Amino acid sequence: MSFFNNFAGMGPEGGQAPEPRTALGRFWQIYSRHTLGLLGAGILAAVTALVYIAALFLGITSHGLIFVLVGGPLGGMLAMPQIIGVADTALRAIRGEAGFWWMKYRQAWKRNLKQSLLFGFLVGLLCPFQYFILLHTKGVNLFVFVLMLAGMFISVSVASWSVPQIALMELPLGRILVNSLTLSAQHPVKTLTAVAVTVLYWLAMEVTYPFSLLPYILLNFWLPMLICLMTLWRPIDEAFDITGKLEELNEKKRAEEKAARDAEGKDE
Repeated sequence: MSFFNNFAGMGPEGGQAPEPRTALGRFWQIYSRHTLGLLGAGILAAVTALVYIAALFLGITSHGLIFVLVGGPLGGMLAMPQIIGVADTALRAIRGEAGFWWMKYRQAWKRNLKQSLLFGFLVGLLCPFQYFILLHTKGVNLFVFVLMLAGMFISVSVASWSVPQIALMELPLGRILVNSLTLSAQHPVKTLTAVAVTVLYWLAMEVTYPFSLLPYILLNFWLPMLICLMTLWRPIDEAFDITGKLEELNEKKRAEEKAARDAEGKDE
């Protein structure tokens, strides 16, 4: 079982400027330095998510649950590897990693593919189904309605914490889901922030359609993902000591490179 292979060899940029004091300043610093990677990963995710979006749209407008039950998991499996790729790119940007994003993106995509497909199936099945039932259920009492909203909140919160774990670590999906429930309970404010950002962003996209087509192309998944991960990164880092493990890996790599150079010098 490997925890940190996905970020092996990663570290802060050399000569990095001090971190801004405000969240907006930090956001702009990250975006301005990693614009190409964020936009590129976001566009890939936006294109492959069209099947998922179409299935949900057809299911809601035609009141056909079959579109949700079949198209949701299929669309989730198609889109999730690229969505995890957005998370991987955003996490590397938050960590201040230098390097060409496309090479790192491909490596992470291959490593995370199996977990991404399974997670995409679960998310594609559960979340659209809950949303469909919520929209098509009438006349239920307040208690049942609140339970349905609570179920959706738990699903989105667990997904919000699971995505960075899949991008960061190689763990069984069951362990990741348990970790996500635990982190959600331990950090309610950050969980609520991530859920609010995700729900309000995509609800705004839906309500303003078709005017939201251009923002979807430009902002797609990278904008809410970056905001959410900026919120969740520190608790995840503290819970799994990611920065410490990465520093150990970097020190080990530098020691191996130094030993190799010394060996070459002796041979000469």
